[in-house]
Amino acid sequence: MYKVADIQDYRPVNQVAVFQPDMLDSLTSILQERYQDEDSIQRILSLICEVSGLQNVSVAVPDSPSRFRAQFCSTGVTNGVYSFAVQHALCRQFESREWLVIKEGSECADVFVPQHSQLTGQDRCLLMPLMLRQSVLAVLVLDLRNGPGSVELSTVSFLGTQIAQMLATQVVPNFKTLYARPYQRVQADELSDIHAAIEKCNGNKTMAAKVLGLTPRQLRYRLSKLSEESA
Repeated sequence: MYKVADIQDYRPVNQVAVFQPDMLDSLTSILQERYQDEDSIQRILSLICEVSGLQNVSVAVPDSPSRFRAQFCSTGVTNGVYSFAVQHALCRQFESREWLVIKEGSECADVFVPQHSQLTGQDRCLLMPLMLRQSVLAVLVLDLRNGPGSVELSTVSFLGTQIAQMLATQVVPNFKTLYARPYQRVQADELSDIHAAIEKCNGNKTMAAKVLGLTPRQLRYRLSKLSEESA
């Protein structure tokens, strides 16, 4: 029989986030009282600032195929404009789905691996993808300047996931096609939902396809087929 001391694994274990009861109570209240998604998202952003110690946290959404805007912001700014460095990183992030960090004095973003990387005093901006069904719906932009030395990223990511769920229902409120299988047959009543998703995504069909659980090619096929049938 092996001795216990001989088979122990003494490798360091990644720290697991411990959710504070007050934070969970606040989030529960937001979800239970949810009526206007815009207001609920703003409340979650305020909660993120409270648990992280940051002052400026925003949600970046596509405004065009290569441009993004801060649709929601903890500071109350609406439709804010990001710097060139952040815009460039956002375009990259919607394709790569990576966490990215921008350091002081740099215009290029570096990959940030939350399980292994650590934030430093030189980091000025962290971009955290808000994902659903392995697709990026939006990006949580964390302004790290004038913030605390450390941020509990697991908790922030958990709260960001709640925002992703709300953004998804804004695009497809009845979930009719959001969770449809990619190979599902074309339904006659899909056209209005597809147009609504494209409109909510500011004309970005690639983004709309991701939200609807389709590939861009499948979306184009459905648009073509349904438009022909309606004509």
